[in-house]
Amino acid sequence: MTRPPAIERAALSFRAMTEQPVVANVDDRDWTGWPEHQVAERGAVEWKTLISREHTPSDTLSLGVARVAPGAALHPHRHAEAEVYLVLGGTGELRVGGAVRPVAAGDAVFIPGGAVHGVACAGDEELTFAYAFATDSSDDVVYDFTPSG
Repeated sequence: MTRPPAIERAALSFRAMTEQPVVANVDDRDWTGWPEHQVAERGAVEWKTLISREHTPSDTLSLGVARVAPGAALHPHRHAEAEVYLVLGGTGELRVGGAVRPVAAGDAVFIPGGAVHGVACAGDEELTFAYAFATDSSDDVVYDFTPSG
C-alpha cells in the first residue's frame, strides 16, 4: 500500500525532526511557581521546564529542574504519571506514600504514578532536583493536592 505524497512528505519531515537532538539550557528559562493564592496549598517551589512539547520540538518525555528554599516544601500531591527526580544539590526529606526518606545530591528517585508524594528542603542550602515525566508535555500533568492526596 502506497501512501499519498503529502502524507509521505509529512512522515519524512517528522522522522527528520525526531532524529535531531533537542537541547535546552537551564539559563535560557525563567523560574516559575504556583500563583500566589496557591502557594499555601501547594508549597513554595519554583521550576524551569526545559524539555516539553510547549517549549521544544519533542515528544514522549518532559524534563525540568526545581528548587525548594530552606524551610520550604513541595506539599504532598499526586498525579497519574510516574515521575523521577535526580537530586542536584542540597538535602531534603522525601515522602512517598507512607515512607519518609532523606535525599541528597546524587540520589535518583522513582515515584510511581498515582503515589502521594512531596519533598521538603531539610538543610541550610537550597534543594535542587531535576524531574521527568513520560509525557509529551508537563502541561499534561494534572496535580491533585487534596488532603488525601
